[in-house]
Amino acid sequence: MAETISINNSKGGVAKSTSVITISQILAIAGYKILIIDLDPQMNTTKMYGQNENPDVKTEHLFCTKQLRKSSVEEFITPTSQTGIDIISASRNYYELIYKIHAASKEYPVELTFKNNLEYVKDDYDYIFIDNSPFKSALSNCSLCASDGVLTPINADNFSYDGLMDLIETIQNLNDSYSLSINFMGIFMTRVSSRTNLFKQMFESYEEMFEDKFIPVSIRQTDAVNQSNTAFIPLLSYDKRCTAAQDYIELVNYLGLMDNKHYKKLIRYMKGEK
Repeated sequence: MAETISINNSKGGVAKSTSVITISQILAIAGYKILIIDLDPQMNTTKMYGQNENPDVKTEHLFCTKQLRKSSVEEFITPTSQTGIDIISASRNYYELIYKIHAASKEYPVELTFKNNLEYVKDDYDYIFIDNSPFKSALSNCSLCASDGVLTPINADNFSYDGLMDLIETIQNLNDSYSLSINFMGIFMTRVSSRTNLFKQMFESYEEMFEDKFIPVSIRQTDAVNQSNTAFIPLLSYDKRCTAAQDYIELVNYLGLMDNKHYKKLIRYMKGEK
């Protein structure tokens, strides 16, 4: 059964979508089956895989309709050109969706509906990654409830301590309210230059502040990330030898998401072997 991981931050510009795309690609190359769910109205992850919103599929059903059939949930899922990765595309009607979730919450605990509907397809995947909107809403609460773990990328230039504390408090409240076990997996730094004094100061500060919830793997700034996003090509396909790609592989290993058998398959890919 799939482990569901939300990538969540109340700030934009922290490489949230890039992290979802790259971590998913690493695991798919290693042989895992991945489902990505794009809940960000900017639709960056959806666009990366050349997808568009399907106007014939009403996204609110996934969040507001109780006890959907498996076949109904599967209607939201689209295969991508990347072997091993499927996607539930983002909806452009973001605020309308939030309104409908809020309206449904007056009748029943709608925050658990998305979680329950995802259960129908969890056996089809190894990991489910959710790319969340940076805005706190009823939709983000649904996403958190459906998650086994939450990862937060941060940028030293726009880090918000209050926002992170609010996220951690929200997770705890949802765990208490619905008897869930959502795990805050930790924070990791993105778009960093390890040569700057700012990075060194912030690294030490975060390490002291968050202790074991600070992940000591940072994603270095590289032109390849921006170039791959502009070209709509996932990072390892664009430049698998760039520093950011290497850092994301280290992050995946640090989090224990990949066993030795799958890691060997990834290494063969990195070496250009079949």
